[in-house]
Amino acid sequence: MHLWEGIVYKDDRLFILDLTPAKKDGKSVWAAVTRRNCEGFPTFRIDDFKTKEEAIIYIRKIEPTTLLISLGGKSPEIPPTYEKYCEKLKEIGVLSAMEIYELNKNVKREIIIEEVNNK
Repeated sequence: MHLWEGIVYKDDRLFILDLTPAKKDGKSVWAAVTRRNCEGFPTFRIDDFKTKEEAIIYIRKIEPTTLLISLGGKSPEIPPTYEKYCEKLKEIGVLSAMEIYELNKNVKREIIIEEVNNK
């Protein structure tokens, strides 16, 4: 557990990514949900993609740049490769987004994405 700006985080990462099927405007899409890595894993943002493959490419690119408490809330200056990032996560006993997806892929779930209009 790590304390950062008054919030207790599960580990050094400020955010985690969650790959999940979704609906947007009545169409099936894939979502990469960025969640705060604290109690309840509240949603921070959602990026949607037409295909699962596009979402995975995004996750593999973004996940190694995760903001870390140990870096003062910044991402690594030179992010590791996805493979090296996953190795480091294993060393500290936490799961990557793709490992979490694999564990939960048989759980039926789908999020609904709605655009918020400030008008």
